[in-house]
Amino acid sequence: MPIEWLVKYWDKAAAVTLPFLKNRKVAVQQVFGRNIIYRRHGDKGLPDRSGWISIDNIKQIKDWARLHTYSFHSHLLGEKDVWFVMDMDGRGDALWELTKLAAFELSKLLTRKRIRHLVKFSGRQGFHFMWSLGNVKPNWLSLRKQVRAFAGELEITLQHKYASKFYKLIPKRNPIIVTSSTDRKFKRSILLDEQIVHKNGMIRSPYSVHPATGLVSVPIKPAEIMKFKKGSAQPERVKPKTIPWR
Repeated sequence: MPIEWLVKYWDKAAAVTLPFLKNRKVAVQQVFGRNIIYRRHGDKGLPDRSGWISIDNIKQIKDWARLHTYSFHSHLLGEKDVWFVMDMDGRGDALWELTKLAAFELSKLLTRKRIRHLVKFSGRQGFHFMWSLGNVKPNWLSLRKQVRAFAGELEITLQHKYASKFYKLIPKRNPIIVTSSTDRKFKRSILLDEQIVHKNGMIRSPYSVHPATGLVSVPIKPAEIMKFKKGSAQPERVKPKTIPWR
């Protein structure tokens, strides 16, 4: 049986989410009871029965919603352009306010570089940054190097302006920002994850619902990052609107 509130939510969010799904390979996250299923390929009886899932119209989004789909994930490599993405994760509720501060400073850094970007709440403990690189052939290793470069610049800013705040919660010998989720010795540092940037990399689309929290991956104006409250990302409180981000 369809989940009533989820179907109603996607009735209002489908139109503004569609531009982030068209002309790209798509994965979905479905929730059945306590089980979360991540699906990249269609199957018998589903809207897309073979190959990668593709979403070309609003009806397909709503069809997937009736099949318990909370979240749509878009491939970084589209038919018409490539996305540069950065996933910032505070890795724990204790770091939430500091994660917002890091996200705010990263957005300022990108603005100084004249990079027009979209910032959105990840739906859980962090933020996503994304922008289009245009119709280019991606060098994934080079793009990961760029993530490390942004992380390095952000580290300098945070150390200079806010070191005392961060080191109340992070061990003093650790960096504030790390880029590898597999580096366990720095697990209390804020992660700016370079490992999601690869040939099959995916990112949760704006306005998707995080299946673990039930919160919406809602876009945020950079100036409002510090005032953002997770409660405002509850599906019933979100008012989806078109995002001018390119």
